[in-house]
Amino acid sequence: MRVPVGVKASVFALLIMGSYTYFANSIPQIESKPPQELSLEGGNVTPAQLVKAGEEIFKTKGTCEICHRIGQAGTRAPDLAGVGSRAATRKPGMTAKAYLIESLIQPGAFIVPGYPPIMPAVDKPPIGLNRSELWALTAFLESLGSTVDVKLDDIPKTAGAAAAGGGATAEVKIPGDAKAGEQVFQGKGGCIACHKAGKIGASPVGPDLSQIAKIQTPDYIMKKILDPRGMGTVAGFPPGVMPPTFGQTLTAKEYTDLVSFLLTLK
Repeated sequence: MRVPVGVKASVFALLIMGSYTYFANSIPQIESKPPQELSLEGGNVTPAQLVKAGEEIFKTKGTCEICHRIGQAGTRAPDLAGVGSRAATRKPGMTAKAYLIESLIQPGAFIVPGYPPIMPAVDKPPIGLNRSELWALTAFLESLGSTVDVKLDDIPKTAGAAAAGGGATAEVKIPGDAKAGEQVFQGKGGCIACHKAGKIGASPVGPDLSQIAKIQTPDYIMKKILDPRGMGTVAGFPPGVMPPTFGQTLTAKEYTDLVSFLLTLK
């Protein structure tokens, strides 16, 4: 009895798919996890251990390297080389340690000349460092040109309260369509003419927005679209280029769609 060609082909296809499925399932799976929270309260930590932990936070959860460089001037924020000693000169009567702590949890209290007020409070969403992480990060910044002497008690007990409250920070929901917002970004909004956003665009005229939702709050993003000059100009880019008329040219739906798209850029 001859087996029809169609049946042979079906059996062969099933065997091939089964082989691929077996192979795929035999590969160890890597579980994706959010950044692990650091807790140092009550522990005996040496300054060296603290600095090492702070450097890791600087490079990972703190997302500091998106804007800051050490030994190289950045386009968004100042060079942090030597900041441990330089911090003592920022505000009269304020120690370097106090200034560094204030710069992390109240960045708007002092704006370095030549740079816009774009830094978010790192103990609040979207970054959300807890008190231990703020302590370690401050120690790392102190180590850049000075002696590490920050203590946990130097960090206000209210700092990082939202991050340490247990559970994830509630995600801000904007009543917009991110897919439609991507079209506004590339089309009517004309954003692509100046900005890069992930795989979209490549223009260096304006700042790269590929991680804007990771370093800025929804409030900042919403205000920046409507009042770009009022929210400051990113250092290294020409002022007054971003049109201040989006509030008039975009409909309410297009605006919320655009914001929703920008909030996906992490």
